[in-house]
Amino acid sequence: MMNSSTNSTRLWYAAGIGLMLAAWQFLSMIYSTVIVPSPIETWRALTGIVTSGELTENLKITFSRQLTGLLLGLAIGAVTGVIAGIYKKIDLMIQPAIVFLLSVPAIIFVTMAMVWFGMGTKMAVFLVALLVFPVMHTNTAAGIHSIDPELKQMAAVYRIPPLKKLTKIYLPGMRGHLITGFSLGMASSLRLTIMSEMLGAADGMGQRIFISRVYLETEKLFAWVAVLLLILVLLEFLTIRPLKKWTRMD
Repeated sequence: MMNSSTNSTRLWYAAGIGLMLAAWQFLSMIYSTVIVPSPIETWRALTGIVTSGELTENLKITFSRQLTGLLLGLAIGAVTGVIAGIYKKIDLMIQPAIVFLLSVPAIIFVTMAMVWFGMGTKMAVFLVALLVFPVMHTNTAAGIHSIDPELKQMAAVYRIPPLKKLTKIYLPGMRGHLITGFSLGMASSLRLTIMSEMLGAADGMGQRIFISRVYLETEKLFAWVAVLLLILVLLEFLTIRPLKKWTRMD
């Protein structure tokens, strides 16, 4: 019964993808290539950037910036989240900054980062780390707050060492929240990297998307967007979903 339901779900997904491709092809027949290139033209552009090495070169640059900023943001957010989760006064002191970072549009921080760091890798890494930090901080602090108070009291009564308390009580109790913060941070970090490269970098995927738009190479623009969507889908199915499934199993 389960296999039948799974197969039916996959068929409907496939039908949805086929419908999108048909609509895409129909629009390309109505409008010029400059506005809507056909799937075939986009595929040719995609094979072109692959065979020329342009894809590999820019993917390396973008992923390097993304991973550096992501790891910094996750690390800082996890540390401050643990501290804020344990100490209420510190949590209240940090909260205005977290609300500010989550409320202000990312484009504002891009502009500020360009003034402070110029155009390039430092600016992109700073932006990603800055905006991943509040997401990880919020989820980490929420994970600390979700731990059973009786466990915390028991740890205090028996004077359990801080390191053992962290590994035996806090980390197991907040694992779900940590994975949620990691998932949200990873998903947003790639988009933030692309945006920063579009506005303030001389290389990377975002810059190639920007150049394609400027020179009206719409088929290449669609090809780069297709690559970005594929990466996001792979991250979802190969990293984020398995982590969430692992959390639900325990």
